[in-house]
Amino acid sequence: MANAADKKSVIIENLRDMGLNDETIFKCMTLFDEKNYSELEKFLKSYRQTLLDNIHMYNDRIDCLDYFTYKHLRNGGI
Repeated sequence: MANAADKKSVIIENLRDMGLNDETIFKCMTLFDEKNYSELEKFLKSYRQTLLDNIHMYNDRIDCLDYFTYKHLRNGGI
């Protein structure tokens, strides 16, 4: 049984590394323990999309910052 505990702790660590909070980790582990892999996969796909959306949002902000810096600070002002 020590092996199963190690596996669970590795999974929990992975979920933490993904940025999930304790409540969400508990929900994921419940789905995992119930072998409800389809719901777990659905949740993880949704969470992945949320992370990608955040990346795109921040990338757009960086583009705006770069444009502002170039246009207004390095290119003679407004």
